[in-house]
Amino acid sequence: VVELEELWGDFLVSRKNPDAAVNHYTEAGAYIKAIDAAIACRQWAKAAQIVETLPGNEAKPYYNKIAKHFEGARAFEEAERFYLRAGQPQDAVEMYARINKWEKAHRVATEHMTQAEVAMLYITQAHRLESSGKYKEAERLYVMVSEPDLAINMYKKARRYEDMIRLVTSYRKDLLTETHLHLAQQLETEGSFKLAEKHYVEASDWGSAVNMYRANDLWDDAIRVAKLHGGVNASKKVAYAWATSLGGEAGAKLLTKFGLIDEAIEYAMEIGAFEQAFSLALASRKEKLPEVHLKYAMYLEDEGRFEQAEKEFIKADKPKEAIDMYTHQQDWANALRVAETSDPASVPDVLVAQAKVFVDRSEFTKAEALHIRAKKPELAVKMYKDALRWNDAIRIAREFLPHRVNELMAQHQAYINGERGVESDDVLIAPGRALEDAREFSKAIDAYLAVTSDRTKNADFLEEVWENAVKLAMNHVPERIPEVVSTVSRRLVDINRHAQAAEMYEGIDAHREAIDVYVAGGMWDKAKALARASAPQYLKQVEEQYKRYMIESGESTMLVQEGNVAEGIEAYAQQGDWERCLQLAQEQGPQMLVKYATLHGANRIGQSDFAGAAAIFAEHGTAVTTANLNMYRRVAQELLAGGAEGGRAPLLPLRTMLHRVVTGLQQSGAEQGEEFDKLLWIAHLSAAMVIADDRSAAESKKTLAISLLRYLHELPADKAFYEAGMACKALNELNMAFVLLNRYLDISEAIEDNEPNSSSLDNSDFANTQIPYDFPLPGKQYLDDGEREQVRDYVLELSMNASVQQSLNKDELEIVMREMDQIREAVQRGGRAAGGSDELFQIVRDTVAQVG
Repeated sequence: VVELEELWGDFLVSRKNPDAAVNHYTEAGAYIKAIDAAIACRQWAKAAQIVETLPGNEAKPYYNKIAKHFEGARAFEEAERFYLRAGQPQDAVEMYARINKWEKAHRVATEHMTQAEVAMLYITQAHRLESSGKYKEAERLYVMVSEPDLAINMYKKARRYEDMIRLVTSYRKDLLTETHLHLAQQLETEGSFKLAEKHYVEASDWGSAVNMYRANDLWDDAIRVAKLHGGVNASKKVAYAWATSLGGEAGAKLLTKFGLIDEAIEYAMEIGAFEQAFSLALASRKEKLPEVHLKYAMYLEDEGRFEQAEKEFIKADKPKEAIDMYTHQQDWANALRVAETSDPASVPDVLVAQAKVFVDRSEFTKAEALHIRAKKPELAVKMYKDALRWNDAIRIAREFLPHRVNELMAQHQAYINGERGVESDDVLIAPGRALEDAREFSKAIDAYLAVTSDRTKNADFLEEVWENAVKLAMNHVPERIPEVVSTVSRRLVDINRHAQAAEMYEGIDAHREAIDVYVAGGMWDKAKALARASAPQYLKQVEEQYKRYMIESGESTMLVQEGNVAEGIEAYAQQGDWERCLQLAQEQGPQMLVKYATLHGANRIGQSDFAGAAAIFAEHGTAVTTANLNMYRRVAQELLAGGAEGGRAPLLPLRTMLHRVVTGLQQSGAEQGEEFDKLLWIAHLSAAMVIADDRSAAESKKTLAISLLRYLHELPADKAFYEAGMACKALNELNMAFVLLNRYLDISEAIEDNEPNSSSLDNSDFANTQIPYDFPLPGKQYLDDGEREQVRDYVLELSMNASVQQSLNKDELEIVMREMDQIREAVQRGGRAAGGSDELFQIVRDTVAQVG
């Protein structure tokens, strides 16, 4: 029978009726013929069923045919199964690649292919994505198979240099500088100078950027780069090079136009190009000619060309420098010649300098002659004293300084008695008394004033001697009274005798000076008493100084006790004792309290403690001046950008502060009321998200997060889209999660490119919705690099999921926005939201109820 069944099957096949032959072959156990007949009549399910019964080696030739049929019939899972049975996983991967099901392709590849085969698969697909302009997706695939160089080369070919540098920084950091230089040179060759400059600077080779601009006659840019990266001296060099290239008057005019003539002259002098410096100065800065002559003279002096240097010093009207030059060389004849012809007042200095040389050689007679010629006999006396030649010292004194004879004789005797180096009070005062006895009162005053704190440390004795000088002036030399009193008073202050110094000023009716001395000595009562009695025009100034002193010295409590409450509060503020400051300010009334609360808040803002500032304003009150509103606005923006932390009442200080501001604006009728009311509502919604999270109300949190997308002018856009997208992800709402997180990635890339606003973004997905299309972009990323990479991976995974619709459901978005409007209206009127979620309404109502 079996044989007949097979023969009957053969007959049916020969009659072109393979469909009927399948069962006969099966009954006969001729499975190979049954499969061929089933395939011939396209009974693929039957063929697949029969092939399952065959041994592997016999079934293998048919697996591929059946797999290709199922692929053509879009039964991809069945096709995968037979490709794998045929030992052809590559065909299954390519099948999924052709229909862009990369998630399944990746699964098959990693489970059934070698690492090398997987790499080749990804690289092939990356090439396809690159060809279609999908660079970010291609980059991801290259990086996944550890081929960042292919991604770097892709961006280089596409001239997306920022992305290229980003990858080099991440994967080939050792080549970063070389890459910047290579790009800079390429861009320079292409004439893209600004971009070339950027890469030269990134390579720490700004000098090449300067040379590039110089070579292309773009001097403005050359100077800009040099000054920005090399400082003023570098810009001087470029300015000088520009002037030199133009030459003479033309260069001077151009440099003058840019205000660089002074720099060019300075630089020319620094490098010794004095001819050019003179040329520039003559053309545009004649007032600098003396300076050029002076610098040239100093240059010549260093070169040892003293005669020429002298001429330049004279032209610079600096004969003293020429004299010093010759003095340094001990060329006394020339030094004296220049002094006599150009600066007679320096003649004694030359003679004294020459005398010092002779003193060092112990040639005292020659030194004496020079001192006498210089009319400096006192120096001759000192020379002989220092050399212990007392008789010569007394001889010179008798001839030229008779008033010092007694002093010298006393000092000589003291030396003989063993009191070397010590001048007794009697010795110090003796010259003054001798001159006073001789009725040479003016010289006696000088003698008394010659006694200084350098010669004795006896303060009482100094006071006595100086008072003698004052008495002589008062009684015998009235024309010297102001001078002597001023000198003595200053000296008394130096030895901490303020009261005596002030009294001397009072004695000549120098009330202003006396008051200043009392103030310097901290004698405030006397200063105020004198001002009150004799100089009322200074009384207010003294009182202000006193208050300032008390504030600076921390005597705030004393100020308050004396009735200077406002100054006391100010003192506490300056000391940073805000607790006492605000406590005292509160006692003075709300206006004073708000003033110092504002200062305290500004102090916290200066320390970037925005939460602390909000707490201060919330507790102590707000004002609606323009400056204050700017502060409150910044605090709100910073805290909303950071997000709300968990707790019983998230963002409570901020919301309380904004509530106070809104109330104040409504009472004053100011136009900013609507703006701050919006900020308050945004703060409520941000806080409500935290409360929803605490209550495990994921649906409500999602609605709140999406509704906040309306406020991209007030919130950081990347933060808003990220939180909304993640809220959708938490509920497995993959369509909305994909759209929102994909938008987040677009915004993140724009921030990375330093875009100021959203104008560069494609807004087609959000057209005709309440989500703004024109909004500012934040200056920094909300997430760090690692977190952003996680979002990219997730979005790429969703993009490969065929079940995810990559478009925004605008109807669902409109429902969310409408529901939030209804809830806001219900909360404000104290009722319930019509058609809204009870859970969401309760969360928002409870959040708002925490304030007010």
